[in-house]
Amino acid sequence: MANLLRDFCILLRVAWLIELEHKANLFISIVGALAFNAGQLIFIGVLLHAFGSFAGWTPAEMMVLFAIRMASHSVYAFFFRRMIDVDLVVHSGEFDRYLLRPANPFLQLLMRRFNLQQFGDVIIAGAILALALPQATIAWHPLLALWLVIAIAAGGMLEGGLQLARGALAFRLQNTQSLTGLIDAIFGTYGNFPLQVFGMAGSILFTILVPLAFVAWIPAAMVTGRVESLWFPAWLGWLSPAAGVSCLAAGIAFFTRQSRHYSSPGS
Repeated sequence: MANLLRDFCILLRVAWLIELEHKANLFISIVGALAFNAGQLIFIGVLLHAFGSFAGWTPAEMMVLFAIRMASHSVYAFFFRRMIDVDLVVHSGEFDRYLLRPANPFLQLLMRRFNLQQFGDVIIAGAILALALPQATIAWHPLLALWLVIAIAAGGMLEGGLQLARGALAFRLQNTQSLTGLIDAIFGTYGNFPLQVFGMAGSILFTILVPLAFVAWIPAAMVTGRVESLWFPAWLGWLSPAAGVSCLAAGIAFFTRQSRHYSSPGS
């Protein structure tokens, strides 16, 4: 564990320095992230202006859900975004170098590039949380605040675990980029809304088959007290962070197993 932590710190420092060499690109990327997320926020604002509420959720509660989803995505993008590079790493033969270096191949992939531009997501998610949380009726206490932090981190782990499992298929299927776009589209399109709007079948689908519910809907319901919107017993909602941790652990195990089928292109 000590060696793994040391390797992580070394790779993190190198990736950080590389990213800071292109300050103009960093600035443009942050502004782009802010603009994109602002566009999503405006869309939700238009819906709330037209209907007043959404499936019984007040505007403040909807903003809490949106901010939790964005904060979880920021965790994923900040730490696990390089999971989308597995196809490139396999096709180019870069994975050869990962196997030769005295460091964990997964860790090398994880730190292939550090995404400082995701500060744009972090900034807008933090700003919306700061504005929305005081407006929502929430009985705050230290354990609830700690649980929310853990739930946000677990949501990022869940998205990262899914993308890692998708990328691991590249060791066998060669090209999985279409699945990358599919996962991004599902999380970005449906993750910003309380999933009961899709009916019982949709709620179950997005909880069991596609575990989107654990990213924002369940944490937001638990924090705001909207537990009646859940299709399962409310006490299970407090265990939702375990889904993210389990998904990431399963993704790492699947990646490690599939990497045994790696065939170097010889480049």
